Amino acid sequence: MKAEPDQWKHLPFSSVSPVPYSRVFSGMEYERLAQGLIPQAMEDKCFMYLEDFQLKFYHSWTGQAVYQVNLREVDDNYRVDSALCSDEVLERSDSEYQATLLDFLISNLLLSEHKPFPRPVKINEKMPGAYQHAISGTGYRETISACKPWWRFW
Repeated sequence: MKAEPDQWKHLPFSSVSPVPYSRVFSGMEYERLAQGLIPQAMEDKCFMYLEDFQLKFYHSWTGQAVYQVNLREVDDNYRVDSALCSDEVLERSDSEYQATLLDFLISNLLLSEHKPFPRPVKINEKMPGAYQHAISGTGYRETISACKPWWRFW
């Protein structure tokens, strides 16, 4: 079933800032984006829908607006024109991390890819995967979003 704006509670976007996310989607990928995502269980943390070439993301529990991806049709593909993130979300991290997280969400939740979850280095978890579950409700393998020094092998 295709996600529509009136199928889940959500708040309007307030102040937003750009994030450096870019990607080109094929026509088939665009059709999958157009299906969106309607939460089915408590673990589903996102409500997403596509309307007028705008892919919008909301936290399913609070209805908080998080991301808006503006698309433009180019030949038979769809290019990201701009990506925006709620300033409230950006207060807790930087725009580069949010672009990486946005890519994870689109790739895995909408396009059924298997990219690892980008866990910020500053997150110290007592239970591995807890942060990922809180953000996306998923259990994908994780990568740390900072490089280790070349002399460390573990």
